Amino acid sequence: MSAPETDRATRKRQQQRWLAAVNVVLFLGLAFQLNYLSYRHYERWDWTEHDLYTLSDRSKAVLEQLDQPVQLFILMSEQDPAFRDLQNLLERYRTETDQLDVQYVDPERDPGRYREVSQRFATGEVGALGLPTDVVAVIAVGERHRTIERNDLVHQSFDPMGDEDTIELDVQSERSLTGAIVDLTQAEPTTLCVSAGHGELALEGGERSLSGFADQIRGDSVELEQLETRGQSRVPARCDALAIIGPQIAFPEAEVDVIRRYVRDGGNLLVALEPVPTRDQTGFISLGLEDMLRDFGVRADRNLVVEPNGALLPAEVGHPVGPYFVVGWGEHRVVEPFQGLGLPLVISDARSVRPVEGAAATTLFSTSEQSYAFSQAGAEPLGRDEAEVQGPVSLGVAARVEITGQDAPEEDETDEEASDGVGGRLVVLGDATMFESRFMGQPTIVNANLATAVVGWLTQREALISIEGRSIEQRQIRMSEEDVGGLFLRVVVLIPLAFIFLGFAVWWNRRQ
Repeated sequence: MSAPETDRATRKRQQQRWLAAVNVVLFLGLAFQLNYLSYRHYERWDWTEHDLYTLSDRSKAVLEQLDQPVQLFILMSEQDPAFRDLQNLLERYRTETDQLDVQYVDPERDPGRYREVSQRFATGEVGALGLPTDVVAVIAVGERHRTIERNDLVHQSFDPMGDEDTIELDVQSERSLTGAIVDLTQAEPTTLCVSAGHGELALEGGERSLSGFADQIRGDSVELEQLETRGQSRVPARCDALAIIGPQIAFPEAEVDVIRRYVRDGGNLLVALEPVPTRDQTGFISLGLEDMLRDFGVRADRNLVVEPNGALLPAEVGHPVGPYFVVGWGEHRVVEPFQGLGLPLVISDARSVRPVEGAAATTLFSTSEQSYAFSQAGAEPLGRDEAEVQGPVSLGVAARVEITGQDAPEEDETDEEASDGVGGRLVVLGDATMFESRFMGQPTIVNANLATAVVGWLTQREALISIEGRSIEQRQIRMSEEDVGGLFLRVVVLIPLAFIFLGFAVWWNRRQ
């Protein structure tokens, strides 16, 4: 090789070295920038069918409002099947707030620390052998704490009517943890007083029961208290809201006056009415509340709603007068989380309730355009042409009640701005069966979430107006030895061989 050729070769090698060095620097710079951006802008994507790895809106709202330190002790072994899922869930909690201090205590690896935590929070006897109890987590805020047992995290149930390989896996970890945080950070639980003495849904027992709803909302630090309004001169001040759910006999005028004053003085009222037939089965009785509701801007009709749209009738149990699905949502904060969710509300034996013309009330949800309502009872449903109310039929209304002599809030005024000078909040529903226990806790319908959202709006607890944690359906995968052998051949043998062949082809092509 001549001297000039040697110089060119030397310069070329130096250029290649510089180019390699620059590439390494650029690569390191790019890696640093990606790490910095991922640290400053944490983001996750959940592509699972049920958004299994996404926190519910309710949990996010609770965590965003957290203004005091919360300690969380996880008393589980890392070998526990539920440990990884719980750990991943808590990582999502920590991305929403810096007030959460999570400490993992492994009973097997660190029995001394486990005993210390167990004795501090009195989680129960650990036994002579130091065996752990069913308590798997302790949440502490200041001097207060709550324990969470294994059954509070995951509950499995088998559906005898479903596929034999299908297990309904109700993942309650998020609901339990968020509920405990709410319970500990609330100064006092919210009290929802439920009227009694007029055939309303009872708090416990019987077919017409609110027990499922009470269990559901108790986790959000809301207590239901039965209240006899008969003989009362006023609604007790401890009631954050008064609920009248499914009365079967009329309220006397004196009781209605007590309720009217309560609302005008700023009290919050939930009324869920059903169509109650007259004795001669020719119409529907008045429950004594209709005139008061009309004064507050809501018209409660004495009729029965019919939903003939077959697409909105549940398979096997659906009927035009109920149960049927409602998917028409209005424009109001209470139902905002359900718009676009794709899940229905189940209604049965409902009556129409609608805003009085000119009143500052808003429809929450309504039936389909094919529906209608008629006021004649005891006979086969009349045709749509003979009905008094044509669809879509409004079944729920929310309103702010004016104090006598003062103006209602402006439409563009926020709730906080409008809180002064205006009476209580009012929600009127044309159905009471939606609160029954059989419709609570079902992940494919929104009855429980809507009932909770109504209470949240009435009592101004914003976190309740959101979707809570959900259940998932888990399918087992069964593989034979032949299936395992085939999977091994494809993953361990064929795929690596394909990459080797591809690499050889690239090398051979560049050599040519």
